[in-house]
Amino acid sequence: MASAATEQQAKPNGGFAALWRFLPMLWPAGQLELKARVVVAVVLVLAGKAATLMMPFAYKAVIDGMSGERATFLIVAGLVAGYATARFAGVLADNLRNAVFEKVGQDAARRLAGTVFRHIHDLSLRFHLERRTGSLTKVVERGTKSIDMMLYFLLFNIAPTLIELT
Repeated sequence: MASAATEQQAKPNGGFAALWRFLPMLWPAGQLELKARVVVAVVLVLAGKAATLMMPFAYKAVIDGMSGERATFLIVAGLVAGYATARFAGVLADNLRNAVFEKVGQDAARRLAGTVFRHIHDLSLRFHLERRTGSLTKVVERGTKSIDMMLYFLLFNIAPTLIELT
């Protein structure tokens, strides 16, 4: 009884309670490879943010380089190449992040589907006879497909936005 009360106190209440349930899927116990993938994905998010942050400075340098009296073709071309490199690095970091994180999302969907499958099989026969299992199957399929998207937005959209706001 005391452990149930302690567990209840450890979970936050309110709007973030649903998001809190997804955290073990982002950091699965005993899955070192998936944890490493999450860390690499977060590093790639930071690299993408840094590259995006560098783009205005590179653009400023290009404009300043063109307006100066000593604007040679090589200087301007180098500055334009620097701007293009920063832009490319941001896009590359985002795409690499998606590729690295994909296995984490797929594993979470697989584990969630297995948990739901076991739960459905543990239900009584009367439940299955009285319910329309076709609609239940559709709900389960939607849930397993959406878990990957939910984890993606939690880690790469919601968390960075909250960090930027603080």
